[in-house]
Amino acid sequence: MTARELVLNFVNQYNKPFDAELIANMTGLEIEEIEPIITELLKDKSIKLASNREPIYARSNRFSTNVDKQIRPNWHFDPKAALALLNLIEKRSFTSIRSIAEAFGRSRQWVFVYLEALASAGVIGVNQYGYCVLTKKDVGNIGIKIKRGILKELIAHCAELREQQRLQDKVDAWHLKVVGPEPLEKEMEAFEV
Repeated sequence: MTARELVLNFVNQYNKPFDAELIANMTGLEIEEIEPIITELLKDKSIKLASNREPIYARSNRFSTNVDKQIRPNWHFDPKAALALLNLIEKRSFTSIRSIAEAFGRSRQWVFVYLEALASAGVIGVNQYGYCVLTKKDVGNIGIKIKRGILKELIAHCAELREQQRLQDKVDAWHLKVVGPEPLEKEMEAFEV
């Protein structure tokens, strides 16, 4: 690698302000070799002077100012992969992203992003047994609109429903203790006639 390539590599990876001495320490080059390269980089505006009092520099455009409306702009969702994921979820009961990732052979991040996109499209949901497939017809809409945190909301809603069901079961058990099973048996006999 040439001295210029070493300095450029350092500048492109280092997001904090730096000086010639830091570049020399990090690259192993002499300060005399680095100073002409810094002058060139200042002229072509790859770096800029960060301080007027000292020779401290910073990479130009080191912070990305582009904001995209899409949450996952670098993800390209494959409907075939999404359909394969849905088929796997339909066959088994999964309660965690980790278990889906292990069974599907993909990373947890990949599974999370696809589940979030599928949930945003209304294709999957969560019930008391875990993730469930609601419909397969809207798989083509995956990734058009992604709602951040939808999986957390679905899981929280399911937990709330489970708690309500548990409380209702408690009330029903208490009601049976107070009333007794006899009226229920009489109602069943009347229904059979």
